[in-house]
Order: sequence, then C-alpha cells, then structure tokens
Amino acid sequence: MNLDELYEHMGKWRSFVRKHNANIFDVMFKDVDYWLSEDELLTIISEVSHFFKLTLPDIKTHCDVLAKLEINANNDTGPELFYNWRLLQSAGINNVDAFTLCMVHELAHLYFQGTRFLLCRSERWCHELAADYVVGAYSAWKGISTGKYKYVVKQLQMTPTHPKGEHRTDAVEFSYECVLKYAWNDINSSLKGLPAFVYAKQRQLNEEFAKCIREIEFNIDTDSTSKRISIEELPDDNLVKQYVLKYKNI
Repeated sequence: MNLDELYEHMGKWRSFVRKHNANIFDVMFKDVDYWLSEDELLTIISEVSHFFKLTLPDIKTHCDVLAKLEINANNDTGPELFYNWRLLQSAGINNVDAFTLCMVHELAHLYFQGTRFLLCRSERWCHELAADYVVGAYSAWKGISTGKYKYVVKQLQMTPTHPKGEHRTDAVEFSYECVLKYAWNDINSSLKGLPAFVYAKQRQLNEEFAKCIREIEFNIDTDSTSKRISIEELPDDNLVKQYVLKYKNI
C-alpha cells in the first residue's frame, strides 16, 4: 500500500467512525441530506416495510412530534405512520440513514404488535427497547450509520411509555455489536440477545419506572403555583391514569 492509498484508507475509516459518533457537531453538520423529497422518504418507508414483511401503513406527513405509529385498536382502519420531516431534520434526523432507522423503530412496533416480552415491569418500555434493539441489528445488517439516531434518542427523557434515552441508545449499540459478533442474520435470531440486555438493566429500569409513576401521582413540580392534577378525575381510558393506578403501590 502506497502513501496515497494509505491516506484514502484512513479517510474512509474516519468517515465510518464519524457516522457512528453521537456528538452534536457530527450530527448537525456532517453527512446531511437536506433535499430528500417526500417520494424519496416514501421509498425508504416502503423498503423498511418490505424488510419486516408488513403491508405499507397509511402515511401521514403532518405530525406534531418527530414520528409515531398509531394502531387502531378497533381494527376499523389500518395502522397509520406519522412523521414530520422538518422536525426530524431540526432534531438531527437529517439524512437517509438516520431517517431509515427512525422508520425501522416505528415499524418495529407494528412488527411486534401483540408480542409480550415480560422482561421488566413496564411492557411499554420493553417494546421501546425491543424496537431500538432492532434498529441496532438493522444498521449492522445494512451497513447504516447510527450516530444521528443515537444522538437524538439519547436526549429523550423517560416517560410512562418510554425509558430514558440512555437505555435506548445502549440497546442500539448492544444489538449492533451482537450481530457483528454472532452473525445473526434475521430478526428472530437476533432477538436471542434482547433478554440478556434487558435483564442486565432490569433493576434500574424497574426503579426508574416506579419513580416515573410516583412523580406523576404526586405531581412533583418545582413550580409551587402549578395546579395539582387529580388522577382519579382523568378519563378511564387515559394512559397516564391507567399506569398510575396499576403501579401506584410498587
């Protein structure tokens, strides 16, 4: 290998490493695809749906959050996938790889519809970790960079439906490394590692979930003038009310 070939090799390596870094400079200013059209984004969603062997959901491009999947419990309409490309870009999901992984996460929820993981106290948290676990595996299979996705997810705080972003990012990295190490080549085989990942964090996840529920129940707020919310007065179908009443004694 001559000097020019060595420099070229080093440049490719630095580029590869950068794309998996989760720092704000690399995320916001490197490898950005500003001009992706709706048709190009739809093609990405179609490819991810095909990977999961799913029927393409109804796509909505107007959304007040980054992205979400809604599944009608009454089954009178099909699943709907919402995303807001402008919000995604401003958050750091601003190129093909990052958008692809975002869609992998959302459609993994559809793939896991009806699955019971029973790995920690909150089944919703298990589903979020499983979706991010698949993100890591998919990125390894397809050679997709993870840095932007990990950066955005790591900023997210825990809620009754989502564990904190640090755990979700760890799930991406764990499955990515496992797929490379064990040569798992499909979702079912790769999921062998999910219980080990969650069990290693189980105590912390359970404690954080209990803390999250208690904070909602007792309305912990530094603003002493804020109005306390009465859980009992919320509608019975309110998700927060259901979680608090179910887990208030843990």
